[in-house]
Amino acid sequence: MKSTRANKKSVSRLQHNVHTPDSVRGGGSPFTTVTYSPISTSSKKTDPDLPSKAGQIVYTYGSAKLLKQFNWIPSSGSSDGGAPGEDNDATPSDDVDHSSLAKRSKHGGRGKGISFTMKTAQYANDSCKYMFDSSYDRVMVLGDRIYECGNAICKRLALEAENLRGKEDVVGGGKADGGNGQAVTSETLSAAVMKEEPADVPEMEMEEEGKFCNWFNGVRIHHVDYPSSVPVRVLGRIVIESSSKNVNNTVTDSQGASAAGNKRNHSRLAIVDFDEHTLRYTRLDLSKVQTPIGWSLFPGQTVLLEGINPRGTLFTVSQIHHERKLALPRTPSSLDKTLTMVVASAPFTDRDDLLYEKLSSLLLYCSNNAPDVLILTGPFADANGKLYAEVAETFDEYFEKIIGTIMSAVGTQTEVLVVANHDDVVSSFVYPTPPYKLASFYKNLHFLPDPCVFNVEGLDIGITTVDVIRHLIESDCTAADVTVGGGGAGGDKIKRAYNHLFHQGSFYPLNPPPEDVPLDVDLLNEFGRLKRVPNLMICPSALNRHVREINGCVCINPGFVDGHSADGSYARLIVTPPDGDNAQQKPSNSAAAATTIHPSPTTYIACQIVKT
Repeated sequence: MKSTRANKKSVSRLQHNVHTPDSVRGGGSPFTTVTYSPISTSSKKTDPDLPSKAGQIVYTYGSAKLLKQFNWIPSSGSSDGGAPGEDNDATPSDDVDHSSLAKRSKHGGRGKGISFTMKTAQYANDSCKYMFDSSYDRVMVLGDRIYECGNAICKRLALEAENLRGKEDVVGGGKADGGNGQAVTSETLSAAVMKEEPADVPEMEMEEEGKFCNWFNGVRIHHVDYPSSVPVRVLGRIVIESSSKNVNNTVTDSQGASAAGNKRNHSRLAIVDFDEHTLRYTRLDLSKVQTPIGWSLFPGQTVLLEGINPRGTLFTVSQIHHERKLALPRTPSSLDKTLTMVVASAPFTDRDDLLYEKLSSLLLYCSNNAPDVLILTGPFADANGKLYAEVAETFDEYFEKIIGTIMSAVGTQTEVLVVANHDDVVSSFVYPTPPYKLASFYKNLHFLPDPCVFNVEGLDIGITTVDVIRHLIESDCTAADVTVGGGGAGGDKIKRAYNHLFHQGSFYPLNPPPEDVPLDVDLLNEFGRLKRVPNLMICPSALNRHVREINGCVCINPGFVDGHSADGSYARLIVTPPDGDNAQQKPSNSAAAATTIHPSPTTYIACQIVKT
């Protein structure tokens, strides 16, 4: 099903030519059509006499030694004509499509081709049908996600309980302490309800027990509306129950302020049961949550809660569990030479014109300082922009012109990866979004879907063009522990949002999404999963630009090339071959097992965010 916007025709060229003087045709930019002329000067233009902010560094990540050693310009070298590089980091069991990018030209900094790997059979494409799923299908998919995430959460709790029992055995007294004479009561309480699924139980008794609870990896889980005056565990998905009544408990954000003063929807949080057939749900009372640094919940989140529910209608929460045991990033051992990258995100031009001045400046930088990889995220022609309806070309022709201008400016020494966006005039209006299509062929151009995870020289890179970090921060409900110093211990909002992506195993765990996100639950379940933490996570956002290391992953918000109301920016990265001496073997409790300590990303990845 194609988007109707992709088939829309613009005004005729003849009509445009009649009303456009010859002296102003062309607009002064290679991105504009011959019939385009700027009607008014952009309201954002600054005084030409003021010094330009272009090139100013606003954020730096990585070791100072690595940044000083490299001047962002690749060394000259000629291609030896050898075979393209191969990806040595792919798992043999993965069904992947191995494709090598074009070999570098004589002006490039690498003597061989760049190894590029992506699971082409596992991302959205034109053969995928969307917006045809029924409400029942959506409920079933969400139920499956609860079972999957719930099992992962319970598996982590079971491992923690097993480790705790091992510590108690070592102590020998049947009681472990944290080294300061105090018993670890919270962990002990968590382990107290952990036990193996009972065996040799009569079938009738098992059926009777199944009406009230179920077992997940040895953890006993009750239904959310099960009446109990003793602590039980429930598993389900967080929802917002709209209500005009006042909420009894006071909810505070990470700054210690009441949620009534926030701009968020003043609704109640509730939990939907893991059994999608019964449609069980109950409201939550979060005033008794016992956490050291505060809690955070958002609609669509799969959580395991501990607490009591005396009447079966209001669950008083004491503990919140939403974290799983993460598969941490793999060290890019196949990387043998320094890799340079530039990451830039739309919008690429101002709202008032089609000149693409900031994009032209970025391409000039990439031409003079050729990176190995240039990543551009859409939309290149925003469907919400009024000026695109007046372009005297079809949308497909105009998109061809934009991409052709980019490729001509960059040349063949840089591999260009273009990530789709659902708001582009030539894209399908659905998320996940299939990759763009182009009639022309460029050897060093590769279109990618949104979202996607791909591999460059052994480096796993995850990317999505939807502003999921901002959506999570605006939608979550958080509370700080007011007993510790009067609040302020709510944690880092950015870090918390990225952790939600990793622990929920999804590029977009928020449900329901905002109205402007055309989310297809079935496609997201199939093509929007995060099976492991990547080395780099790129999430362009309207929030402040940032680079954070979270769970061994370098998370980047490069900002927008044309910030409209603020300064534009892009990100440039250096990735050097990691030092193998930093990876050590740490013996575990078992003599036969060992845990590998991966080198910190700061030792081989450096990043700067630069103003355009």
